[in-house]
Amino acid sequence: MRVGITADRRWDEQARMFTDRGVDVVHAPTMRTIDLTDDEALRTITSALAEGPPDYLIVTTGMGMRRWLEAAGRWGLDTALLAGLAANSRIVARGAKANSAARGANLDVWWRAPDETMQEIVDHLAAHGDVAQARVALQLFEPEGHPSTELLRAMSGELVEVPVYQWALPHDPGPAEHLVDAAIAGEVDAITFTAQPAVHNLFRIAGHRRDALRDAFNSRVVASCVGPVCASAATEEGVQDPIWPDPPRLVAMVRQLVARLTES
Repeated sequence: MRVGITADRRWDEQARMFTDRGVDVVHAPTMRTIDLTDDEALRTITSALAEGPPDYLIVTTGMGMRRWLEAAGRWGLDTALLAGLAANSRIVARGAKANSAARGANLDVWWRAPDETMQEIVDHLAAHGDVAQARVALQLFEPEGHPSTELLRAMSGELVEVPVYQWALPHDPGPAEHLVDAAIAGEVDAITFTAQPAVHNLFRIAGHRRDALRDAFNSRVVASCVGPVCASAATEEGVQDPIWPDPPRLVAMVRQLVARLTES
């Protein structure tokens, strides 16, 4: 069994879990994470939210929330920010990791999306009439533009975007290009994805071979995603049957995929 790993973060942990189970791995990152916590723009936004807490704070990722609070701490803004959020804001968590990060900061989570999707958050907030006049802070899910961002902007009185990090293509796309070759040639049994951009970027890197890559996923290569949100990106790219575990966790993804490959 041979599995391609597209993650840039925690990929070595994922690789160890596979190799411990007798699976060969190929690491081919399709994305890189750019830290924005030293940017003056984030500091300005953080200062403004510390002085005037939002009515709602949407926490979309655990990593993003933790990095934001770490940056606030370096600027001496964390105490005021957290006090203001605790006293004045309804905290909305997209998923388990976001929920854990918020609670780890001693913030009560007002509502958590059951299936960890941004559409659930949009729909839930739309049912509350006060949102039209509310100030909503959004720890950005996809800084390059997720459809939910514009929906939230349109429905809220004011949307404050909190950009903590952004995703980009890898500096060296060579390994990902070789992974595309391997998938098309049937030299890997599965490819794992732990974020939506990892899926979209693999197809972007495939270029004119996108159709051949899609055919490979729809015939012999398993698209293994960490959760339903990530799997939705695979579906958008035309992958018919991506798999994901319940609960959506890295260890569960590895176990599910090994079981799937062992059965086949």
